[in-house]
Amino acid sequence: MTNAPIVIKDVVIAGVSGGEFGVRGYVTAFDVNTGRQLWRAYSTGSDTDVMITAPANRWYPSMQGKDLGNTTWSGDQWQHGGGPTWGWYSYDPQLNLFYYSTGNPGTWNPDQRPGDNKWAMTIFARNPETGEAKWAYQMTPHDEWDYDGVNENVLADLTIGGKAVKALVHFDRNGFGYALDRTSGKVLLAEPYAQNAPNWASKIDLTTGVPVRNPEYGTTSKQNTTGICPASIGFKDQQPSAYSPLTRWFYVPTNNICMDYEGVDVKYSAGQPYVGAIVRMYPGPGGNRGAFVAWDPVAGKKKWEIKENLAAYGGALTTAGGIVFYGTMEGWLKAVDQRTGRELWRFKCPSGIIGDPMTYSGPDGKQYVAVLSGIGGWAGIGVALGMGAEDPTAGLGAIGAFGDYLNMSNPGGTLLVFSLP
Repeated sequence: MTNAPIVIKDVVIAGVSGGEFGVRGYVTAFDVNTGRQLWRAYSTGSDTDVMITAPANRWYPSMQGKDLGNTTWSGDQWQHGGGPTWGWYSYDPQLNLFYYSTGNPGTWNPDQRPGDNKWAMTIFARNPETGEAKWAYQMTPHDEWDYDGVNENVLADLTIGGKAVKALVHFDRNGFGYALDRTSGKVLLAEPYAQNAPNWASKIDLTTGVPVRNPEYGTTSKQNTTGICPASIGFKDQQPSAYSPLTRWFYVPTNNICMDYEGVDVKYSAGQPYVGAIVRMYPGPGGNRGAFVAWDPVAGKKKWEIKENLAAYGGALTTAGGIVFYGTMEGWLKAVDQRTGRELWRFKCPSGIIGDPMTYSGPDGKQYVAVLSGIGGWAGIGVALGMGAEDPTAGLGAIGAFGDYLNMSNPGGTLLVFSLP
């Protein structure tokens, strides 16, 4: 379990990891006082198991139908179909709905699981007390690239198309930034958000809600597909974005990594890796491996970007003073102007940063900013596990993209706290 649980009233909700081990993902609610299980909603299986009691999404025909968590899989593949829930949870107290996303289907070899593979790669809205799904929206049906869909869902009230909207904004690994109506699951906007546009799909069709795929970049066990952008690590992975009410923009730490991908037949064995692909990752167009981006959710366009040599793999923090903080894999904690991206301050930490800066008021009345310096995660797996650079496919392809990083950082593990004037 790598997720942080969420407590809503007297309910605590948590998920599971294990998308590369053939798990069947779920979220579980417990009584916060006794630990008694209240309900469990699976990512795959029958409507009863997934806790869908009405059409999952009234806007899109491909997301309507009975027991799609079974019928969009081949045979009993849904039982090991992934859809882990290892990420983040958000809650709207006015709507009394909590939101989360599910991860990749298993295996990574798409040939072994024909169909849409619902409800992996899906944003869910649920009632926290009953678990009932209010709506579901699948971002990447029949995922062929490991575009794990668990990235955070940020709730913000926006004006889109001239109308006030209770929005949910999600920057997916697949390279598209989504703005949905969080009351109904309708996609209002879906546009590229990173330094480069994805090439596996030309767009998200707002009428059908599904991607318009480019067949050239589909994957299979029959050949090695090259030049896919983004790579499995996504144009954004686990590093959370941040919203600023001052600018009404989002600030997104991104990756600029592409890949070659070849599916491999694999058999399920409990407790053993269930991956089924050989992946080689490398820098995307431009050569830099990341960028820190300001993104307008109304226009669906970038406002500015700061290119980084390595992936911008630490989370973002906006403040009421008009500043946004973020960390880099080189170990720099940076403060930049929210409107212009102009760098205001930087500090070199003892290790790379993949953590999220935070701010608080101390008992002395001063404002503090803290960040954990220490490397890990997919981009930093080589350093964290002491790997060598010989095999570019090692670390599920990360060594190909970040092999030089093995000599640039130590694993670290230092909490740094700064006081603001």
